[in-house]
Amino acid sequence: MSLTKVYSALERMRELSSSNVPFSFSFWSYSEKRGESNGLKQISRAVLRTGLSSKISDKSEILIAYTDLDSGNPGFAYLPLILTFNNCDLK
Repeated sequence: MSLTKVYSALERMRELSSSNVPFSFSFWSYSEKRGESNGLKQISRAVLRTGLSSKISDKSEILIAYTDLDSGNPGFAYLPLILTFNNCDLK
C-alpha cells in the first residue's frame, strides 16, 4: 500500500465531505479492544465526520471517523487499512 495514495485519498475525502458529496471506500475492519477483524467492509456512500481528539485517544492520527449514509451509522476505519477510494485501489 502506498501511504502517499492513502493520504491523497484522505485529502479528497475531506474535500468531498466539506461539500456534502458522498464517496465510497473499503477497508479491513479491526477492533484493537477485541483483537479481531470482522473482515472487509465496503461503504457505498460515506462522508467524514469529526474524529477523535488527540486528548481523548492516541489513535486520533490513524483513525478516520465517517458516517455510512445508507445505514445512518457512524463508524471508524484505520487509515492504514483502507484499500479503495471511489473504486480505485490505493496499493
